[in-house]
Amino acid sequence: MSEEAARNGVPVSVAQAQLATASLHGYKRGSSIAEVAAGTPKILKQSFGTRFENFSSLSTWTVKGLSILPSDSTAIESIPFAHQNSSEWCMVLANQSDGLYLSFLLKKCKNGECLRAMLKAHEIIPCGKKREVFPSTWHSLSQGGKTQQKLVRRLGTSKNEDEVILQCEIHIQCITQDKLPVAEKVEPYIHIVKGLERMFDREELTDFDLHARGTVLKAHRALLSVQSPYFAAMLQPHTKEAKEGHVEVKDMSPEVLKQVLLFMYKGVAPALEDMPWDLLIAADKYQLHQLKGQCENHIASCLNVDNAAETAANAKVFSCDVLWSRAVLYIKQNLHKVMCTQGWRDIIASHPEAVQCISELMAQ
Repeated sequence: MSEEAARNGVPVSVAQAQLATASLHGYKRGSSIAEVAAGTPKILKQSFGTRFENFSSLSTWTVKGLSILPSDSTAIESIPFAHQNSSEWCMVLANQSDGLYLSFLLKKCKNGECLRAMLKAHEIIPCGKKREVFPSTWHSLSQGGKTQQKLVRRLGTSKNEDEVILQCEIHIQCITQDKLPVAEKVEPYIHIVKGLERMFDREELTDFDLHARGTVLKAHRALLSVQSPYFAAMLQPHTKEAKEGHVEVKDMSPEVLKQVLLFMYKGVAPALEDMPWDLLIAADKYQLHQLKGQCENHIASCLNVDNAAETAANAKVFSCDVLWSRAVLYIKQNLHKVMCTQGWRDIIASHPEAVQCISELMAQ
């Protein structure tokens, strides 16, 4: 540039100033010298996705030799087990003077954050059946935090006092961040979903029957076990249902049961809007948390003055946290109108504990 400027009779210092001015103008138009040198684009396009997903872990702990464990001794912990969100948990068993007590301990969590998890546990008794010992409850725990103790069994109430088998489930809603659009990540699996749909519709290679009031619905053990912790426990090799290849579903209509199976195979319950409460109850039984969440959201979208009280009461019964919060908020905003409805009078008689909780929240 300096030689060309000299040939044109322009002083070098002036040519340098002109170059600097041109560069400055170029920067103002959006192309800095550094950007040009690096070959980077003027507009950097990026896509991100955020997904809320429900993850559950199922762990079984067998404890033997309880007869030689003195009462009021130090509590014993299970081997730590991991959850999909990278947290680590363990079960804690305390042998006290009046019986065995169980609690959960959050051993480790990412960045020491407070986790909100739904915890529950069953005792697996010798005949293979399960008995709930830690009711399904939401807890907020920090690293090192422990839940309250729940009674597993009192002394002298079990034929096998020397052993206890505990099965626990930890359910956490996780946030997944994707650098690429969610659709691009899900798309490769569409053919798998389509294949499962065909297998269900055509009843191909089915190996398990579900009987509901005279109707037989055919399914696949592997898929039932993967989708539902309830079926995973039922279809263990030693159970009656696994050996006979069928189960009698007495508390559900064939129409509701079919919608549950459609959800497990296709990810969608087509008739959800027609039977949201029936499906919510079924989802709660079979521990299908995503289906339960979909039912909660639909029911919440249909709240009105007449059904708000009943919705809140049922949400309390079936541990529907999201639905409970929305119903209580709706009642709070329309308190006088709701209290004048038959629905409110009904829950005063049938669910006094729910009315008490609502009243306490109204006062806050």
